[in-house]
Amino acid sequence: MESRQADVCVVGAGLAGLAAARRLMQAGRSVVVLEARDRVGGRVWNKTLPDGLVISVGGTWLGLRQDRMFALCQEVGLETYAQYHEGDTILQLDGRTQRYHGMVPKLNLFALAALGIAFKRLERMAQRLPLDAPWDTPGAKALDARTLGGWLASPLNVPTAPAKALLGAAMTTLFCTDPSQLSLLGALVLARGGGNFKYYTDTKQTETHLIDGGSHGLATRLAMRLGEAVRLASPVRRIAQTATDVDLDAETCTVRAEWVIVATPPVLASHIEYDPPLPAAYGHLLRRWAAGAIMRVNTVYETPFWRVDGLNGETVAPQSPVPVSLDQSPRSGVPGILCSFSFGPSALALARLDADQRRALWLRALAERYGAKAGSPIAYLETDWSSERWSLGGMMAYFAPGMLTTYGTAVREPVGRIHWASSERATLMHGLMEGAVRSGERTAEEVLARKWPSS
Repeated sequence: MESRQADVCVVGAGLAGLAAARRLMQAGRSVVVLEARDRVGGRVWNKTLPDGLVISVGGTWLGLRQDRMFALCQEVGLETYAQYHEGDTILQLDGRTQRYHGMVPKLNLFALAALGIAFKRLERMAQRLPLDAPWDTPGAKALDARTLGGWLASPLNVPTAPAKALLGAAMTTLFCTDPSQLSLLGALVLARGGGNFKYYTDTKQTETHLIDGGSHGLATRLAMRLGEAVRLASPVRRIAQTATDVDLDAETCTVRAEWVIVATPPVLASHIEYDPPLPAAYGHLLRRWAAGAIMRVNTVYETPFWRVDGLNGETVAPQSPVPVSLDQSPRSGVPGILCSFSFGPSALALARLDADQRRALWLRALAERYGAKAGSPIAYLETDWSSERWSLGGMMAYFAPGMLTTYGTAVREPVGRIHWASSERATLMHGLMEGAVRSGERTAEEVLARKWPSS
């Protein structure tokens, strides 16, 4: 088995790990990146159809204030193009299908007011959180003991059924789990890092651009610049640290380094054996910090026919097992590609169906919104992130009740020579590709600030 030595070993070649390794190399430090998959990118992934069409099936969209992602794309020579937003959005609610323009659907004034007030109340609570230490928020234990679902269910917070349905679907979409599983404090962490929940729920803020050729191209080009430092198909089994160095045992090699950055989804970090064992708070946090369920389907058509019908491709159907869809067509507009999702309990229920049943149900849901053409794609591509061995869900891990106030300080604090990075650990743009990059770069700076033997 090969043995390697480096200043820093990075575990995981997703965007967080690649961003960390890039920054360390820029500072003149030697790096080894160990990736369990046979590819880089982590939760960013392109798939290729038999006809050669490349489709992004993981993190895909860029948005406002996501400066690091745009800068990295420019640095490696990748172009971005604007998301198609022209035309109407479709809302399917209580058996009725309606078209609307802009962000606000055509609900009765009471429902609209309830929706707006609920967002404002959540925003006010989120702004009270210290960005780097939400567990220190005044009243943190009460917020952490309460679920987001419980808060949404209260008629004092959301007094109308349509507003409850829309907010519940939006939160299930963001966290890939039912709001009853979420700590209210943990949910507010997301809003705090993006400014408010409206940022994450408004596609005209978070889905403004796509990367030409798919977002996985960014991970690939970052990895190419790291060269032989990146080692694929090398899951790390054990990390042993002493007062002077860290030894890592991977499936294909061993690495000795001064420091290590674990840049994997939290639950995967819990599968690594640590010697000495992690302090109890860290171990418990990693084991409990799981990701929700998400299933994604890309359907391909000869043309984006919905555009001719005056639609922008975005649909919202909070009571459907396929509650969200978006236009994901390439820059040229040909072929037409729709991207649709199932989240949380619905995604788990769909996964239990056989493939033909699931496909029929999914296409029927699309045809109800876009018309019969949507039910006859020329290609159908399904990605179940919960079944991906080195992801175990997506798009990010969430905080269950009690986690932050019990284990919060373990979210980013290093353990001896072990540092942590991932989209979930970002303070800004938590849960997004932007958050992953920011977390990786921040953690690299923390490592660079440590005391080195030559310093």
